[in-house]
Amino acid sequence: MRGGLPGAVAVAVAGDFRWEGAAGLADVDAREPLTPAHRFRVQSVMKLFVATVVLQLVDEGVLTLDGEAAPVVGGVTVRHLLNHTSGLPNYHDDIVELFEPYRNDPSHRWPLGPRELLAVALEKPRLFPPGEGWAYSGSNFLAAGLLVEELTGATLREELRRRIFEPLGLHATDLPAEASATDDLARGYFPPDNPLIPGTDWVDATELNLPFNWAGGGIVSTGRDLARFLQAVLGGELIPPRLHAEMLRTIPSGWEESDAYGLGIEQVTSVMGKTRSPCGAAWGHLGLGNYTIIALASEHGDRQAVVLANGLVMSDEAWDPLGRLTWACYCR
Repeated sequence: MRGGLPGAVAVAVAGDFRWEGAAGLADVDAREPLTPAHRFRVQSVMKLFVATVVLQLVDEGVLTLDGEAAPVVGGVTVRHLLNHTSGLPNYHDDIVELFEPYRNDPSHRWPLGPRELLAVALEKPRLFPPGEGWAYSGSNFLAAGLLVEELTGATLREELRRRIFEPLGLHATDLPAEASATDDLARGYFPPDNPLIPGTDWVDATELNLPFNWAGGGIVSTGRDLARFLQAVLGGELIPPRLHAEMLRTIPSGWEESDAYGLGIEQVTSVMGKTRSPCGAAWGHLGLGNYTIIALASEHGDRQAVVLANGLVMSDEAWDPLGRLTWACYCR
């Protein structure tokens, strides 16, 4: 529990150099040591996977970036969805309220699927006219995931496997219906003082069936696989140069998680605004929940740093060592 987390895994890759390590526990109750082979739910790092599939469809002529994202949602473009400039509100307004059903029943299953959740969001007033602001919203990637399914006739899981997981040999990566049933999954925890499901000790939240555990965060993976994915997507294996340039075309995001946001990707110079990079900006995504994921790479994917923790980070005491570890891996 040192540093305020049950455990953490780190991976650093640069050319022929590769280092990985793990510390702490994968399962607090069983006292199972954490290893680099354990899998984690990647949380919002999945947005980069979904954006990559959408950009592949653009490359194939099935979509255009600045065309309407019909038939899933009208009045916004594909670009608006991927860079969070659509103005679509979140399907939930209060994250604490969202967790209320789980406090009395950890086995609670959210009754609405992706289409129903998006319909809830579409009934709310837009945050701003499309293209005239920026607001991070899970509704954008609900719509993007549904768009992939609508245009391909396959499930999002099938397209991710066909286009990314299998070609790259990401054998530890999947989009399961229930992450808790995944082999070698590190348990995911909330700290005792969390406002979501408070407890007197670490709260095991692995079994929670959360509504955003689909296109916004449902993938499970390892640090090794995430590093390989970052290398491929930024190194030109998955999308061509013109779409790599579009992906990294950013607008200011105005929040502590990143400096700017591209198409499903963040430009990061400090970890949550606390620990600054000593070697310039990195690209990738953070994922926050009962797992905390930092997945970053250089602009062209020639070096990668991935840090995975199996707990929600809520204090500077935990963010500071995670940030220092991240930049030590990235800036070596």
